Amino acid sequence: MIISAELRKQINDLYDECLENFEQFHRKIDLLEIPAHLAIEIKEKTDIDLFGFWICIDNYGILHTLENHGNPVSEAKRGQVAVEKEDFVIMIEVCLSPDDVKLVGISKHTKKPLLQFEKKIENKIFVVKEVRMVTSKKKKKLSRLVFHTMYKIKATY
Repeated sequence: MIISAELRKQINDLYDECLENFEQFHRKIDLLEIPAHLAIEIKEKTDIDLFGFWICIDNYGILHTLENHGNPVSEAKRGQVAVEKEDFVIMIEVCLSPDDVKLVGISKHTKKPLLQFEKKIENKIFVVKEVRMVTSKKKKKLSRLVFHTMYKIKATY
């Protein structure tokens, strides 16, 4: 999949803002609606219905990922590779055409299902998403599959 220059710029700008802005803020980007074929695959593999959901990234997911998986030294000790700026763009490809997707538990914070998308791209990338459901139809909120965290492991196959 080719990521548009505009989408790439939005993600990179949010990443930069996460590193530069020390004030409390919340910003999200609705990237794209989950294609029907992917929603069918997710439903078949996890029994979670994501028809009509949007893939979304926010500053909380970026900050969490960088704090937990962005240090080259600590990641190497775990047999992993540090997440870098470009990986947040690659995350879209991983979500849209995963080699595997599975339910891996429940979020401690929101008590929502956690989905793990895996795709081998030079290194193996794991992306864990958090499902946030519509809470108010009056406010016309989107149902979102929100980026939660990501890490990379050197592929051995």
